[in-house]
Order: sequence, then C-alpha cells, then structure tokens
Amino acid sequence: MEYRFRPEGVCSSEMIIEVEGDIIKKVRIVGGCAGNTARR
Repeated sequence: MEYRFRPEGVCSSEMIIEVEGDIIKKVRIVGGCAGNTARR
C-alpha cells in the first residue's frame, strides 16, 4: 500500500511511503532544500 503525505513548513513538497503489512518498504521524499545535499 502507498501513502502520500504533503508536509507543511518544510522544503519537501511530498513524502511517499510504501508499506507492506507492518513493514515500511520504501520512502521517497519529493523536493527539498539545497542545504540537504550541500557539502561542508
């Protein structure tokens, strides 16, 4: 089963969660801030 969540107050526009029974199989985060991938 797939769940879609649209968070508020963060850079990502959507979170897609694939669940099989009680197990989370996959999590995809759509969008995000450039700071999440920046190196220091």
